[in-house]
Amino acid sequence: MWLTYGTAGTVLFPVIYLIEGATRPDYNALQQAISALSLGPDGWIQQVNFALCGVSVLWLAFVWRQILRDGVCATLYPIIRGIEGVGLVAIAIFSQDPGYGYPPGAPAGAGPSTLGGTLHLSFTILVVQAMCLGLLVIAWRLWKTPHLRGWAAFSLACGLLPMVFMPFFVLAQNNPHSALAGYAGLFERLATNADTIWGTVLLIPLWAGKRLMRP
Repeated sequence: MWLTYGTAGTVLFPVIYLIEGATRPDYNALQQAISALSLGPDGWIQQVNFALCGVSVLWLAFVWRQILRDGVCATLYPIIRGIEGVGLVAIAIFSQDPGYGYPPGAPAGAGPSTLGGTLHLSFTILVVQAMCLGLLVIAWRLWKTPHLRGWAAFSLACGLLPMVFMPFFVLAQNNPHSALAGYAGLFERLATNADTIWGTVLLIPLWAGKRLMRP
């Protein structure tokens, strides 16, 4: 049940930014980064969204420590999730710099750098790396149990997903004349929901009463 509460908080994150992206004037969800929603008069909504997601991930770190208890990755995985949660809270505090056409009047490319924007970017990189590493670590834990190797493969696939799509996001955002231009926001959204997808799918057998995690 506690795992469900934490996962629900992470699922709420994309729901909020999808609604915001669809209703925010002058914002193009296919093109703009999620973090751009933290700019402008209504930017506080996305900032709160980042913070709530971060708190949910921190809660999941605590819950997973109770679930795993001992064995392979019992401490390492919760620590990585904790780092991810702290990074998300930091992203909520430090907004990205205006640029890439948003908000209206911002440069078409990268705008002038500020300390806050640099910290935002640094913590964003940290969060994505922690997300990937956490999924790879839990895949290792699952692989140790033969009948869970299908789940290990699923975890590995989710961990590789950001590695596939984030380079496309960077290329699309920084090459306005390329074939990828205009889809940076889509690539980012595909890359950054890997652990939310993983956690949601994992709940299905747990709701059915199956025990997946064993030392």
